[in-house]
Amino acid sequence: MNRYSYHNFMFPFQWGIEGYGNKPFSDQINLRNIDFSQGSNWERSIVPTVENEVDDLYNERNYFYEFVHDALYDTGKSNTLIWHCERKEPQHSDVFYAIESGDKLYELKVDAINLNLYSTGVGVLTFYLYNEKYPHPADVLKINQVGRRVFPPYINSVKDRIEIAKSIEIKGLHGCETGYREDFSRYTNKTKCNKPASFIENMILEAATNIQLKPVIDDRMFVQCWYKIDEWTKEFKGKEGYPSHWYEFVFVDNLGNPTCRNEEMKKSLLKEATYERWQNYGSLYGISRYSMVLLTNNNCPDYLLTYFESMYARMAELILVQKASVLRFSGEVTNISNIDNKKGFGEKASSLYKEYIRFVNQIHFREVSAQDQGIELYQKLYNTMNLGEQVKKLDEEIEELYNYVSLSEDRKNNSTISLLTWIATIAVPMTMVAGFFGMNNRDLGDKCGWYNNAINQTLTAVIVTILVIIIIFTLKSRKKK
Repeated sequence: MNRYSYHNFMFPFQWGIEGYGNKPFSDQINLRNIDFSQGSNWERSIVPTVENEVDDLYNERNYFYEFVHDALYDTGKSNTLIWHCERKEPQHSDVFYAIESGDKLYELKVDAINLNLYSTGVGVLTFYLYNEKYPHPADVLKINQVGRRVFPPYINSVKDRIEIAKSIEIKGLHGCETGYREDFSRYTNKTKCNKPASFIENMILEAATNIQLKPVIDDRMFVQCWYKIDEWTKEFKGKEGYPSHWYEFVFVDNLGNPTCRNEEMKKSLLKEATYERWQNYGSLYGISRYSMVLLTNNNCPDYLLTYFESMYARMAELILVQKASVLRFSGEVTNISNIDNKKGFGEKASSLYKEYIRFVNQIHFREVSAQDQGIELYQKLYNTMNLGEQVKKLDEEIEELYNYVSLSEDRKNNSTISLLTWIATIAVPMTMVAGFFGMNNRDLGDKCGWYNNAINQTLTAVIVTILVIIIIFTLKSRKKK
């Protein structure tokens, strides 16, 4: 069957283990503390079993630098950075991602559903979808526009349905008694903020039963989409400029009704978002904060589309993981800074610092491939998400927290030293006076021995008391200065 477009919906989220909120950060984000359900329709997959997936994995591993592999693939070891889980049903039967919008129903073939949980306290749920029924541009853009919404951005959206679909359903999955469907009617002005669609939440919690989650990029999933259409390609192949609806495609907007109403601003945004290397061959790439798209013609070789679905999908996910991780770390800095009871403060800050160093060294990369196009597209994704600036600010936040912890520890040590100094200052004179009078105590016989002892003890007590008072007043006067 002819495939008109490909739609990869990525839901990045932060996760935390229930009941671990007051524990050190390392415990909160330890993958081994997750209760992974063995009886669900999720399966942890380390080595692919399908032949074409084995080929894709070989190509991917050669495409990316070797030091990046641990951030991309589940090693199966106890210290792995990622747990990779795959939904079983699409591997054995037909599953469809059904979007009801207006008076139309879109059914996209589900190629795979994957869940990746990372050791930085973030995860990505991904739907890999093929459009085999809807060639028209309005349909392709509508699928991206409403199919990615995971909760109503405004309460009025529940009624007018301009921003969201009437319903989204994953047909052909098993396990949830109520099914995997969301019609958004349960959302009211009292609904908890940032609560994702039930089919999203239920699916993730079926795999990891003891976690809590919240979205990273508001009410939308990240869209990765290629679209083959000769009519649009003719507008830019071998020419200057872009096709008439390129803005709507890149920024996931309504066809013919873009939200940007300033032409100069639109040109500037498109120039910044467009990757033009293969324009004369009839291919344009676009990258925004919510999308990575490829517009091409019907003669585009299949292997280029496969690269887009595999290598570039891995790139996009890695960038989303980096962005989500930065937000996760920044949130933890705020939590630690707001602790009223400073008990365990140093331990929590040290745990956060350790995990951040791990993130910087093993997940945050400025370059992931030696291929020119890989370097350029990754850099465009990195810059679009403003990761460089965000990581720089996070560095400053963690450094300030670390300095505060160091200062607190120094104060605690100084306080201990001061206490010991006070004890020594008081004890030494007492010892000297007591020793002096003790050594000069003469035995004058039974008759007057008790008298001399009493005098020595009295003199010792008086002198020691006077010395203690003088020392205390001296130390207090120095503190005031």
